[in-house]
Amino acid sequence: MNGIRTGIAKANCLLDTLEKYIITFFLVGIVLMIFSGVLSRFVFHYAIAFTEELSRFFFIWGALIGAAAGMKTGEHAGIPLIANRFGPRGRKVIECAVTIGVIIFLCYLVSMTWVSTARSFKSGQISTTTEIPIWTINAGMMIAFAIAVLRACQGFFLGSFSPDLDFIIDEEA
Repeated sequence: MNGIRTGIAKANCLLDTLEKYIITFFLVGIVLMIFSGVLSRFVFHYAIAFTEELSRFFFIWGALIGAAAGMKTGEHAGIPLIANRFGPRGRKVIECAVTIGVIIFLCYLVSMTWVSTARSFKSGQISTTTEIPIWTINAGMMIAFAIAVLRACQGFFLGSFSPDLDFIIDEEA
């Protein structure tokens, strides 16, 4: 049993590191592409067509991977205004219900992006400027949603959501 936990911990550490590098890559890519696009347009009076479209794809992928990374620690949108009206037990129930709802919704998004990816793969659709196959764009979103499901389950089962719950409970006592 201890070997399984060690393996899960190593996989978790690897996923954390991978997420950080991917998000950093996308952010640096966005900055460089936007800067080069603006520079070329205003200094050289020549627009580099692909920079805007590729920046948009990087932004979408980076935001979704970042949201997936935030799911592990419960950094998703909550409803503290409503939850704080209940006692500790009520908050736990609301936290569980919201988390289960989020996981179900993310699973729905994975299934819908799977369908969208399959359709765009069959159709052979490509993006206008960069001519990247649209299925790769959709696959990136599907992977990000799948990671978000994994991270939400991790956070739920490891109990890492609501890190300030103990503080709130102690404050009321």
